[in-house]
Amino acid sequence: MKFVSMLDEELLLDHIPGNSREEVYSWMLDKLALYAELELDKENLVAAMCKHEDAAGTLLDGLAMPHVRDEKLNDLYIVVGLPENPSAVNGKVIFMTLIGENMSDIYLKVISTLARFLSKPECAAEFILAADTGKTAFWDYLQKSDIKLRNVVCAEDVMSPADVFLQQSAPLSKAFDLFNSTHRRFLPVVNSAGELVGELSARKVVRSFFPEYVFMMENLNFLNDFAVFNEIFQSEHSLPVAQYMDHEPPCAHLDTPLVQLTLLLTKTNAGNVYVVDKEKHLKGIFSIDNVISKVLRG
Repeated sequence: MKFVSMLDEELLLDHIPGNSREEVYSWMLDKLALYAELELDKENLVAAMCKHEDAAGTLLDGLAMPHVRDEKLNDLYIVVGLPENPSAVNGKVIFMTLIGENMSDIYLKVISTLARFLSKPECAAEFILAADTGKTAFWDYLQKSDIKLRNVVCAEDVMSPADVFLQQSAPLSKAFDLFNSTHRRFLPVVNSAGELVGELSARKVVRSFFPEYVFMMENLNFLNDFAVFNEIFQSEHSLPVAQYMDHEPPCAHLDTPLVQLTLLLTKTNAGNVYVVDKEKHLKGIFSIDNVISKVLRG
């Protein structure tokens, strides 16, 4: 099924007036309401769109993606706009979606399809260039583009980039630096070839410096010695990450369906599920934050 089949040429709007997001989005909602014979609470919908947009950031420079869920609707409405004043919305193209009740699955498939296509620099450049040429040419471009709608939302569509990781030969001091600077408490560990070999948990590392008998005691009020932290300070530069990592963290493949991915995350009570390719190279990270930001509030 082609991506363009989800769009309606009558809802590809050009020469959209307005000097702010609110004005532009309100104008687009007016056109949608008239065309689809809908009663819309414009003020609240626009406010929600702007709030979500500010929180989520942008997928592509030149593309604005306002979206909102409305349980009063029973369909997915997509309005594509070409504004007269792109600076008003920080985008030459507006991809507006109103997500009705029980339409989240279709919405995720549409958005993940678009995101995957635009992740290729050459495709993103063509997309924006086609929009610059006007409504007719842009619609022709969308029809000719071989953008296939995703059948299933997969790990590749909802994961975060694996931009923070540890080498297994790194000292614990490097891990503490990353725990501190990134505010993450679980870090993937890779070998020199970029293959996932483990995960380091900040909690488990700190716990390892306490004697086991302490965890069997109910009354800890007598403990006030700083010695355990001095031991960490003295040894963190010489102890390797490999000595403390979990060698079998939860893993998934790029094509693992979203529901399986989420079940794996919650069933194992893991901090992260690591997404790898067939050669076990680390490609992404999936956590409960991804469930919330990209699925429940995406």
